[in-house]
Amino acid sequence: MAVPINLNAIKKDLTEALGDSINAYQQSLKAWFRQKMSKEEFDTEARKMLKADMVHLHNRFLLSILAKCQVLSNTPAPAEKSPSASNSSPKQKPKLKRKATTATTNRNNYTQKFIPVNPISYAPVVSPRSLEDDINVGFSSREATLPDISMVHGRMYVCAWENGLDDVAENAVKFVMTAVESQLKDIIVKVLGRKSGYKLREKRFKYSIGCDVPNPYLRRSQLKTNYFRESSDATEISNSGIQTPTIRLSEEAAELEAIQQLASVSVNEQMQNDKGPITLFHLLDALQLYRNVIPSHSVYVPAVEKTIHQLSHSTHEELEQDVIHHQEVNIKQQLANQQYQLQLVL
Repeated sequence: MAVPINLNAIKKDLTEALGDSINAYQQSLKAWFRQKMSKEEFDTEARKMLKADMVHLHNRFLLSILAKCQVLSNTPAPAEKSPSASNSSPKQKPKLKRKATTATTNRNNYTQKFIPVNPISYAPVVSPRSLEDDINVGFSSREATLPDISMVHGRMYVCAWENGLDDVAENAVKFVMTAVESQLKDIIVKVLGRKSGYKLREKRFKYSIGCDVPNPYLRRSQLKTNYFRESSDATEISNSGIQTPTIRLSEEAAELEAIQQLASVSVNEQMQNDKGPITLFHLLDALQLYRNVIPSHSVYVPAVEKTIHQLSHSTHEELEQDVIHHQEVNIKQQLANQQYQLQLVL
């Protein structure tokens, strides 16, 4: 079987080797996860804190974090029981006896044709990486996608260690991922609601986002009742207490309603309607108008600041400075690797 990953034991050994420098190491680890520090800079800082014979603990610690998160992301979902097995009644005892007799015959045939196989060859083994390999951590800002379960698990490990916790439960990781999806959905709905028109169902739920907004000064009592649906239920209860399907609009009635909605929108309003892509200006407008979309003030303020900061493009001088900075980081990393190899030789 594969050797289990004991992350707490590796972290304990690294903590003992660092001593008083554990806080500085955690700050560097946190900056690396937040993309404020590159992997080369993080390795350089870690080598300054550790002795030459203790650098392998730093590499083992990073490999164990990535392996732990990878094991969680590759964990298969529990298999559901088949309905035939769940609906089987305990009264069918004769059938169970017959199956037992056939099982014995199959077992005899199986033992005669049995070929021994090494079970270790079928066990999942985490492939080790060499110390010289660069460990890349995915960032949501680079990939423009939501973080996966392994990425969230790794960042929650850092937050847990900063608060004195040793481990992170799998249910907590899934809960955070669900919360991120729900928060992002609310922000997108607010942005689209400010950008274009929409309809309301039961005066609360938005749907048909992107439709034209009717002129509120026109007299259209029949259109008003059709525009705001009072119920979205698939069935309704009759006077006799029986659930019946709700009456749907006929094809002619639905076509007439669509014509009335288009006629109630003025031509100037159709021309002024924004049909372009969503920009940061739409996001900033929605965040400033709907402040309660992000209830936490410590999360709302950095979100607005980052949005305003991204509105301005980088100049050519700033881009050149970034290139020079990356070149300096690569040179420092090469010098650090050469010094480390000389120490091993000596």
